[in-house]
Amino acid sequence: MKKGLLALTLAAMVTLTGCYGKNALFNKVHDFVGQIGGGNKWLASCINFLCWVIPVYEISLWLVDGLVLNTVEFWTGANPLAMGDSYYEKDAQGNQVTAVKNADGSLTMELQDAQGHKANLTLQRDENVVRALDQEGNLVAQYEIEK
Repeated sequence: MKKGLLALTLAAMVTLTGCYGKNALFNKVHDFVGQIGGGNKWLASCINFLCWVIPVYEISLWLVDGLVLNTVEFWTGANPLAMGDSYYEKDAQGNQVTAVKNADGSLTMELQDAQGHKANLTLQRDENVVRALDQEGNLVAQYEIEK
């Protein structure tokens, strides 16, 4: 019984983790550790080393990401921990963009120019088509991705 359970577990580990995912938890932990250092490279390096010795990285990368989150991402197409990831950038002229990844895999963007004019778009992707929708859900643009 124990040998069968062990064989099943090993087979599941090999087949279910065969996909490459975003490793969202590991990336969040790694980014957090980098921020703890507060710009001090020596402190950040020491904390990074401790996260390898105390198996914080190993647990987040191999166990949680490898076995659970990347498997969910493989079967559903979306990593549950990557939802809500956001991006913000402002250029020298004052134009800015804010983007947030939604649970359905779409991307909601808010664009603002230097004068304060705003535009909201939602980007949706199917197999080989990306669509831009306005706030009311009207198609603004569509782009076919060549394979």
